[in-house]
Amino acid sequence: MQVDYIEIDKALDYYGIYDEKYKNKCYKCIEDINTISDFNTKSEEVYNILYTNKSSSIYTLWKKQDMIELFGEQYNSFITSVLVLLGYKLHENNMINKNYSDTQKMLYKKRVTETLTNDIYIKKLKNIRVSQMIWAAYFINTKLIEVGRLQYERRENYIKIHIPYGDKLEIGEVLNSIKDSKTEIKRYLKLENPEYHCDSWLLSNQINKMIDSNSNIAKFYKLFEVKDGEDAKKDILNFIFNIQECDNYNTLVENTTLQKLLKQQLLQNKEFRIGCGKLKNEYLNDK
Repeated sequence: MQVDYIEIDKALDYYGIYDEKYKNKCYKCIEDINTISDFNTKSEEVYNILYTNKSSSIYTLWKKQDMIELFGEQYNSFITSVLVLLGYKLHENNMINKNYSDTQKMLYKKRVTETLTNDIYIKKLKNIRVSQMIWAAYFINTKLIEVGRLQYERRENYIKIHIPYGDKLEIGEVLNSIKDSKTEIKRYLKLENPEYHCDSWLLSNQINKMIDSNSNIAKFYKLFEVKDGEDAKKDILNFIFNIQECDNYNTLVENTTLQKLLKQQLLQNKEFRIGCGKLKNEYLNDK
């Protein structure tokens, strides 16, 4: 595939990114895509998985979080940003086709902008992570809707709940979101009376045995029937300590009660698992 610099300019403008350094890094990546044959081939493969393949192959990308594994170590790491930006026209058309309101369009454009910028400007990384590229593709393909505090994704015949990073997880806002989501899910995701599932460190059985039962996390946990899933340490480092890797748990910060508690347990080699939750019937059937 050949990438047009003008199209990237239009995409940057669409998502409100006017940083010259960011644009120049995109340009250098485009040059590499257009001149390095293997990189071009691999970029097109991933582009097709993100935007044109209608199967569930996009979910396989979650297993390839390492840039080297996905693209090759010799390739330009800004490819994750460029592939997101190349989806801007599809994003615009998908939102029009689903009759999103102007407010919804602004929100979902903002969410893609966040995937393009947060890793670089907030986390101070050299490029956006593969996970952020995938999140952006979900919004571009209009696979996600956001209702109040939570986001909802259709997975065949059930709904997967996602919790956007940021605001506190107030239980009242959570319950209002679940209640209000039913109409939106029927309208935009074409699913009626589905089950709701959520996989998250917030639902970790191990963490919830340790924390205050009146905390927001504990109240959220009580909404679900929970089973143990995969190892949660990676998510704990990312979402609680705001880092990607840690070779020495002694260096972890202790600015919050939860950080202090989990740091102690990590130093003792405590096992933590992702909680795989199914929303309890009393909340599923609440009108």
